[in-house]
Amino acid sequence: MGADAKAWEQCPHCKELFGGVYDKRVKLSDIVASASGCTRCWAVCQILQRVTDANNVSTTLVGSIWHDNTLEIGVIGPEDTFETAPGYKIYLVPHHVEEKRARSDPTLGIPIATDLAHENYRPIRGPPEERLALAKSWLSECVASHDTCNADVEEYNLPRRLLDISDDNLIRLIHTEHHLPPVSAYIALSYCWGQDGGNLCTYRSNLDQHMAGIPIPSLPPTIRDVIFACKQLGQPYLWVDALCILQDDLDDKMTQIPQMADIYSGSLLTISAAGSSSVLEGCPLASVELQPVQPHVFELEYPLETGGSSSDKPGRRVTAVIERMEHERCRILPGHWARETFDQDPRDLLNAIEERAWTYQERFLAKRTLFIGKGEMSWICASEVQCECRKNGPQIKTEEGDRVFTHRYNISQVSVKKLFGNLEMDKTYSFLWTDIVAAYSARSLTQFSDRVAALEGISVAFRRRWPDIFKDDEYVFGCWKPFLAHLLIWETSGQPVSARIDQDFFPSWAWPSCGRPVRFTSWVWYGVNPKSWVQVLDLEVKQADGRGGFGHGKGTLTLRAPLIPVRQEVVRYDDDTEGILLTPIDTDLPFLTGGPTSDDPSKALDADKTVTHVVLLASYPFKPLKKSRPLSCALLCVAPVIGRDGEFRRVGMMTTPRAKTGFWGFHFQRLVSAHVTDFKLV
Repeated sequence: MGADAKAWEQCPHCKELFGGVYDKRVKLSDIVASASGCTRCWAVCQILQRVTDANNVSTTLVGSIWHDNTLEIGVIGPEDTFETAPGYKIYLVPHHVEEKRARSDPTLGIPIATDLAHENYRPIRGPPEERLALAKSWLSECVASHDTCNADVEEYNLPRRLLDISDDNLIRLIHTEHHLPPVSAYIALSYCWGQDGGNLCTYRSNLDQHMAGIPIPSLPPTIRDVIFACKQLGQPYLWVDALCILQDDLDDKMTQIPQMADIYSGSLLTISAAGSSSVLEGCPLASVELQPVQPHVFELEYPLETGGSSSDKPGRRVTAVIERMEHERCRILPGHWARETFDQDPRDLLNAIEERAWTYQERFLAKRTLFIGKGEMSWICASEVQCECRKNGPQIKTEEGDRVFTHRYNISQVSVKKLFGNLEMDKTYSFLWTDIVAAYSARSLTQFSDRVAALEGISVAFRRRWPDIFKDDEYVFGCWKPFLAHLLIWETSGQPVSARIDQDFFPSWAWPSCGRPVRFTSWVWYGVNPKSWVQVLDLEVKQADGRGGFGHGKGTLTLRAPLIPVRQEVVRYDDDTEGILLTPIDTDLPFLTGGPTSDDPSKALDADKTVTHVVLLASYPFKPLKKSRPLSCALLCVAPVIGRDGEFRRVGMMTTPRAKTGFWGFHFQRLVSAHVTDFKLV
């Protein structure tokens, strides 16, 4: 290496690798071969050799991020793709004040960290009893000292039944009306039943037997493991849905489903068997090979003048750290990985529980949750995020002092005043609900008929927390009547959530009907308060089963909105597939031309050919006496119901880009207002 301490400024590899984020990919072996010319390349190779084979010709480095004075870099090995490749943080440790003030080492060009994250790591203890003792300390601290977590003074109804697990050999099902526990505290379980059966359930036929006692060896592995955890936490009562609800008693089920808000919010703790996709898998604490990787901390020595080449002159030592960014652990669940990650991949590749619909509300409703994942144990309450491999939970806050993940994990963290700034409160609450629905709707269901039932507990919790906003008689089909103008603006994405989808279970306009993940079109996220063009005149509901607000059925909306006739044109795309282009028949509205996103992508072309009108639901706001470009619009694509004049069914959505030409706002309003019509949507 030359003596130039800024050699990397002329290094072609550094210019590629440390330029734009993800802009270039560089073979690590190429850097090794030419590292003698650049001190930074030499140092990067020396550090990466701790975690990968630097000489493997197929190992590729992905463009880095200089973030929080660490170098974040992706390493795509022979078995990896860009989506699954691990990311690493690289930094040097300052040893005196002068180094702390520097952004990087002047010779190596490697950043000097100000936040020494590796100091917070701790080895995960081996024996299960010791590991669960840590969880017990989290619980004890929360109950004793977290004012926010203990501020909830609402009295929740006890579950109808609980499991007494105090005996070492068997558990007993008790009826809380007849056998009130001496301490009302209990643990609620959140887990996946699995697709292959094998769960032990309580039925009317074996109710007496289960109340007499269930031998622990006869329980499914996951239940056995959770009972062991409860005993280590010192808690003698457990609620498990399969055992505490009569699975062949419809009345018992229909009574218990709305009480999920009581069951999970009222529990002392929820244990989430996060790493188990089936009740037959068990819920063991993570094995060593799946646990988060501890950082490598080591001394890196280099000659003062020549970097890594041999020299008789005295060398210099620096302390280097390479820390794996656990992006392949779940970012949806809390823990040390609840930070910005290398690839921003939100999927949970290890913990199956975040894929299931019923478990969403169980985590969201709980005051505090202990997650037993495949990687490690972690903890969430209204005050803290904790995990096994770090001494302190990440306190990630905004400039205003609020946690970054407010309203992400559970209802006790929701602060509507912080969510959407100065929006009108009705939009704040409606967009809060759409945020929850968008997250929930992507989760899988064994029975599609449970599409709204699995969200019922959250709806009940909302009614209790904001009774003047969310009212009992205004919730139907997963929607709130006062917010229907906003809740109509959804489109599908992703794969079906159930093996069998029956779109007729719900009205076409309600988001559950599509049976796929949904996202809501809203410019609120970009700081724009959208203009609504829809007025809901009436809603006629006919529940199919007559049971509460989560049953399937029919619902006819009477709307007043711009209903714009369109013509269809079949177009062929670059990938040689066909699609439909919708163009308003009104030649003054060419800026509303576009292609629909079908609610059923498997039948998109045929369904789109039935569209005769689009409904203007919302648009970017505008000022009537100001000239601007025509505004982006969210349009509902509808088809007429045969034999029923003035009635339409929803087919899909369409969002138009802003046109290149502009005109006065009042002109735009006059053009679309000319199409305002009263019509029905079924």
